[in-house]
Amino acid sequence: MKISEYLTKEHCIMDLKASSKEEAITEIAAHLSDSGKVKDKDKFISDILEREKLGSTGIGNKVAIPHSRTDAVQDFVIGFGRSRRGVEFKALDGEPVNLIFVMGANPKELNLYLRLLAELSKYLMNSHFRADLLSASSHQQVIEILKKFERG
Repeated sequence: MKISEYLTKEHCIMDLKASSKEEAITEIAAHLSDSGKVKDKDKFISDILEREKLGSTGIGNKVAIPHSRTDAVQDFVIGFGRSRRGVEFKALDGEPVNLIFVMGANPKELNLYLRLLAELSKYLMNSHFRADLLSASSHQQVIEILKKFERG
């Protein structure tokens, strides 16, 4: 399985309105709840915010990957949001975050969850991938960028 099989253009927000970590997670999760794979939006958001209390998922380089294993979702869901002005995420490098991927996986899908989280993390370490996402002009372009990096 590849991330592009789960991330759809409907789950990409090109201009997040959020100004805080909580607002960003909620805004992206609300888009994901339309997918039919989120059984309980409020629990999904709550579980992600609980995970954030363990340590920020702001990994540096203007990127955050808030995620949770939760029974509030079926299978696996992923959404993307881009913030032009940046969101304070208590990232490891202390910088605001512009690229946010929200992920949720049913606990029964642990292997899939770990594999896709590792795959996404690997892509996000690539400065060209991050730069392409920052300059993408459309939802479809985000998906195409992801597919390009998946092909290697």
